[in-house]
Amino acid sequence: MRQFTTFIKGTLILTIAGLLSRFLGFFYKIFLAQALGAEGMGIYQLIFPVFSICHALTSSGIEVSVSRFTAFCRKEERNDWLHAGLFISLTASLAVGTALWQGSSFIASHLLHETRCEPLLKILAAAVPLAAVHCCFAGSCLGKKQTGLPAAAQLLEQTVRIGTVWLLCSVQTQQGKPVTPALAVLGLLAGEASGALFMLTFTGGPLPDFLHPGKYVSKCKSLLDMAIPLTGTRLSLTVLQSAEAVLIPLSLRKSGLSTADALSLYGILTGMALSFLMFPNAVTSSISSMLLPVISEEQAHGNKRNISLTIEYTIQFGLTIGILCMGIFLRFGNALGTLLFHEQLAGEFLVTLSWICPFLYLTGNINSILHGLGQTKVTFCNQLASICVRILFIIFFVPAYGIEGVLWGLLASQLLLCLLGIRAIASHVTPTLGLDSLVLKPLAALFLSIGGIDLLKHVFPAIHFGLEVLNLLMSICMVTAAYFALLLMFGVWKLFRGIWGKKK
Repeated sequence: MRQFTTFIKGTLILTIAGLLSRFLGFFYKIFLAQALGAEGMGIYQLIFPVFSICHALTSSGIEVSVSRFTAFCRKEERNDWLHAGLFISLTASLAVGTALWQGSSFIASHLLHETRCEPLLKILAAAVPLAAVHCCFAGSCLGKKQTGLPAAAQLLEQTVRIGTVWLLCSVQTQQGKPVTPALAVLGLLAGEASGALFMLTFTGGPLPDFLHPGKYVSKCKSLLDMAIPLTGTRLSLTVLQSAEAVLIPLSLRKSGLSTADALSLYGILTGMALSFLMFPNAVTSSISSMLLPVISEEQAHGNKRNISLTIEYTIQFGLTIGILCMGIFLRFGNALGTLLFHEQLAGEFLVTLSWICPFLYLTGNINSILHGLGQTKVTFCNQLASICVRILFIIFFVPAYGIEGVLWGLLASQLLLCLLGIRAIASHVTPTLGLDSLVLKPLAALFLSIGGIDLLKHVFPAIHFGLEVLNLLMSICMVTAAYFALLLMFGVWKLFRGIWGKKK
């Protein structure tokens, strides 16, 4: 029971921090969209595949490895695993950051096909080692199930990033100079620096031991044994994702669009519409961060029943959130995109992509469960299949059908990824929940809540508020409240209490 309580507490802390961070980031994206314009957003979004490759090479595998080894090592060895991870990650990140700085011109012109990305990549190079430090400390804290520091660092990073960009844009505007994507990358650098400094200051570990590699060098091999396959997996997937990001503007040009129009569409899709879809993911990604060490411990102790119950609880929660978000984006997606981003296309993309919500919010958690069970090859194959589907849609459908081909590819790939993940974890689950509680009751609650609120507003026009944006947000809040109230009436939460009771 204590471990399950720790899991819930850690998840809540990460969820609150994630929601606050996404809330700030949501309005930050609106601000950026208005300051940079759709084309500027497209140029800014182009550099993130490069950053993802750098992260995969230097941090992602090490972070997961540090988290897993810290979860079941002796208490006195925890800092040794952290220092070993820092030694490996910093060495790699300094080399990668230097290579990125030196090769920024080649990458911008030959790989991204956009020379305006060169100065952005040079700034990004300085952020790579800072991100590596942040990730190692975060992995160590999550392995100890201490979520307070990573949560606080996440909020600080987002706040500093937004504050820096707002200040720089204000100065540029006052001086009559244009606002460029470079200012947004400077904000990203400031955010990574603040997060790394915060973790270094408040982690409480004996960091001077880091200068004595003899104390932890033996653990480097163990970390690398796990991290190298993970890094190879992440790198392969990230390279394909980067190729996908580059192919989208190129394929859009083949459909007859100009370079500016192609970048604008790419910016609207990735910088506006997808940011909406990923906002609720703050809740499910918090669970995902806590699942890996929990599942690893349960597997080490041979607690198959607890693993099964944890998986069922995770699937039910992901479907509950995903079905609600699907309905909200279907009903209010057009208005959200038009009112908040002043882009009708953003709203249209939201409506089309709303169908992936139940699958999108499940896949991250399913992958963490599989990592906790040690089935990293399965997640790699699943994600590889998903990305290949998206790339095939971009190559064969986008030149003929334009941006709709990208949307169809996203829908098909996410459905495939979710189904493959469910198939992989099925053998670890002894079902206690039926289709009615997983899908049918949430769908019924969704239809009744949206229909009921629309009817209520029609019968009582006084419910309408003066500002259109306020009216929209209040409608979404009312639908959400009605949805969870109906789930309570349908007895869904009794099933959760049953799961908790069994864990006791």
